[in-house]
Order: sequence, then C-alpha cells, then structure tokens
Amino acid sequence: MKYIFALVILTSLLLSSCVKRSSVEFSGITPGIKRGVFIVKTTGDSAIYGENIKDAKFAIAKKQLMYPGYYMMNITDDDHNDNHAAFEIYLEDGKYMIETEAGKLFKYPKITSPSKIQAQLSAFYTLSDKVSINAAQEVNRLNAEIKAKGNKLSNVAYSQLLNLLGAAETKMLTNNVTAFAEFVKEYPKSDIAAHLMARLNYEDDPVTYYAIYKTLSPAAKNSDEGKELGDKLSHLVKLVVGATAPPIYGKTADGKTFDPKTLNKKFIVIDFWRASNDFSRRNHETLANILSNQKNKNKLGILSVSLDTKIDWWTNAINEDHMTWPQVSDLKGDDSPNAVNWSISTIPTYYLLDSNWKIVESNIEINRLDFEINDYLEKHH
Repeated sequence: MKYIFALVILTSLLLSSCVKRSSVEFSGITPGIKRGVFIVKTTGDSAIYGENIKDAKFAIAKKQLMYPGYYMMNITDDDHNDNHAAFEIYLEDGKYMIETEAGKLFKYPKITSPSKIQAQLSAFYTLSDKVSINAAQEVNRLNAEIKAKGNKLSNVAYSQLLNLLGAAETKMLTNNVTAFAEFVKEYPKSDIAAHLMARLNYEDDPVTYYAIYKTLSPAAKNSDEGKELGDKLSHLVKLVVGATAPPIYGKTADGKTFDPKTLNKKFIVIDFWRASNDFSRRNHETLANILSNQKNKNKLGILSVSLDTKIDWWTNAINEDHMTWPQVSDLKGDDSPNAVNWSISTIPTYYLLDSNWKIVESNIEINRLDFEINDYLEKHH
C-alpha cells in the first residue's frame, strides 16, 4: 500500500509539472504619446500589469496569467487630458499587440492576439465606436452641462437641455442596438454575445434586445450570463412604456393588504427603497417636497415599496423620514416578487404610472422626477 500511495503522489507531481501555465506578454505602439501609462486591471479594479509609455512604445515581458478571462485595460497620455473609460479585454495564453494613437484614446485600440474571444470583442467594440461615438460624446457633454448649470437655468432652458439629452440618448441607444445586431449577424454562433449584451443598456429598449436575444446561439443563451439576461429581459418586456404595471404585493404599515384603488390619482410615483439605503432615504425629502406642491396635491400620488426584511427597520424609517404617503412591504427583501416583477436591480428605483396603472416612465432619476411630473400634469390637466 505504501508503494502504491507513493506512486500516486509521484504521478500527480509529474502531471502537475507537465501542465502548461498560461502567460501573457504585451507590446504597444502609440504614435503621438510621448509619456503615458499602459495598465491592465481585474474587473474588480486591481492592477496586475503595467508599464510606462516612452516615445510612443511600451512592452511587458512574459508574465504569468492569473486565469484566462475578462480584464480591463487602459492607456493614458500624460500630456493631454483624455477622460475615456477603460476598455474590456480578454486575456489568455499568448502575445498581445496593442495599437492606438494620441487624440484617439476614446476609441477601442487595435489588438492583435491569438485569442478568438478577443477577436470577437475587438470586432464588436470597433463596430460600436464606428456607429455611436458621436452620440456618446454628445450625451457626455450634455450631462456635464446639466450638472454644471442645471440649478442656474430657467425652466425653459432646462427643459430644452433635457430634450436635447433625451434625443442624444435615444440616438446612442439606437446606434448600440444597430452595432450589436450587426455583430450577431456577423458572428451568429458567438458564445460571448450574451456577455456583450449584458454590458449594454438593454433595460432602455428591452423589446428590441429580447428579439435579438432569441436569435443568439444556444451556447450564449445557456451561459450563466445568458440565462440571467434571458430572465431579466422576459420581465423587462412587461415594463415598457404603455404596459400595465405589475401588481404590488404586501401589506401597509398598519397591517392591511394593499389595494391599488386607494391610489385614486391622475399620476403615481412608485418609490422602491430600503431602510438601510441612505441614498433612497435622503430622497424621501425630495418626494415630500414634490407632494406638498399645491399643483400636485390633488393629482399626484406616491407609493413607497420597501424591500426590507425587518418590520421594525421599515416602520422606524417611515417615521424618521416623515413619510405621510402610502407604504407597502412584504418584508421579503430582494426575494420579494415586487423586486423580481419590477426588475429592481438598484435602490432607489422610481416608476411613473398614470391613473390606469399604465407605465409612463421607468427607472427615472430623482433629479428629473419633478420636471417629468409637472410636464405630464400640464399635458394631461
């Protein structure tokens, strides 16, 4: 038995020594960039590889790879201000050649590698840049202008900015859909298509994305991301503008079953929150101010739906936040059918409904809530 045991250990050691460990090496050409940095991070934002750019070049000798998979990569230019986002990259065993240039760091770099998955990533992101870069830059510019000047603008000027932003966002989303549809057409058997879709704003156009999702390869749909995406989209298509809103489950703070008929108002705000979430609770003061507006008192209703699990946390927060409007919770937290049916992935989340419980707008930001309410009530007075 001793000899057999020793033989097993020896065999295991020999096999493990024969297993080739993955490694990567990088080289880069960056015309116009005299000083900068090339860096690769995990998706959790931990730096793992990096090198200074000198005279438009950089190189990183062969390094052991933690695991084959998705990482984030960035290139900076110390002499020019460029606040572009980091790029997704797929690393596996081999050499990676990176090419970009000064003034164009916002575009996905040209990446040459033996990775077939990276080739698909490059194809999609390059296509996305081609069709949506102008609209994306306009969205960023308008968001920055609203943030900087919003409080100083007249209602008319603010409304004009929001309309411009809405048009730019719509154009960008349309372009993203176009790029992704073209990618799926070019790579019909891609097993990373679900991964790519999961990184897009599919929540803003779930009907179109769900139609594309149904055409994905079985490998893509059966991946972990694919299954999760399919489940989300199947709920989101029921939450589009004009659709009848899902029911709200739970009881009011005084223990009564919630009846939507008690919200007999022309316009309704649904506020999904949690007692432990400071951001959602700070917004309750904004909701109270909106509700106290004389123009809104008889036309506007607010329903706050808590995703708490402890009744004392919930009821104490109601009192502390001076929430005088209707409150509902089933005390099931993230497992609540309210969270699932309304596709609540972040707290707080706000929906706007009309008097017939039809969805007017979903996932609206708190800083746009007052404007959208006034705009709707003025149009439907």
